[in-house]
Amino acid sequence: MKSDIAMAIIAAGATVLVSILSILLGKVYEARERIQNQHREKKVPVYEELIQFISRVLSGEKIGTAPTQEEIIKFGFNQKMMVWGADEVLLAWVKWLRAISDAEVLKADPLKGLFLYEELILAIRRDLGHKNKSLKRGDVLRLFVNDIDVHLLPAGKMTTRQ
Repeated sequence: MKSDIAMAIIAAGATVLVSILSILLGKVYEARERIQNQHREKKVPVYEELIQFISRVLSGEKIGTAPTQEEIIKFGFNQKMMVWGADEVLLAWVKWLRAISDAEVLKADPLKGLFLYEELILAIRRDLGHKNKSLKRGDVLRLFVNDIDVHLLPAGKMTTRQ
C-alpha cells in the first residue's frame, strides 16, 4: 500500500513539474518572440532606407534622381547598421562597402559590387524571416539589371529563368 501511495505522489509530482516547465518554457519562447518582433519593427525602416538609397545611387542617373556626392557622404548609415543590422547583414554591408570603395577591385571585376549588393539584400531578407530557398545568384539583380543573364552564363548559353 505504501508503494501505491509513493507511486501516486511521484506521478503527481511529475505532472506538476512537467506543467511548470511547460509554462516556463512557453513564457521564455513568448518573450523571445516578442523581442524579435520588436527588433523586426525597428529593422524594417532601417533596411528600407538603405535599399532606397542604394537603389537611388544605382539607378539615379537613368531616372534623374541620383544623389549628390554630398548626400552620399552624409548618408552615414554605419551607425544604424551597428545598432540594428544582424551579424550576417553587418558583415555583408562591410564586404560591399570595401569592394565598392576599392577602385582596383572594381576595375578587375566591375560586377563584383552588384553581386555583393545582391548578397546584402539576401542577408537582409533572411534577417527579416525570408528563407530565400529558391533564389539563385542573379535573381534579385534581375529586378533592376536587364542584362544580368549575360553576365551569369557562359557565352552562348540561354537560361529559362528570364
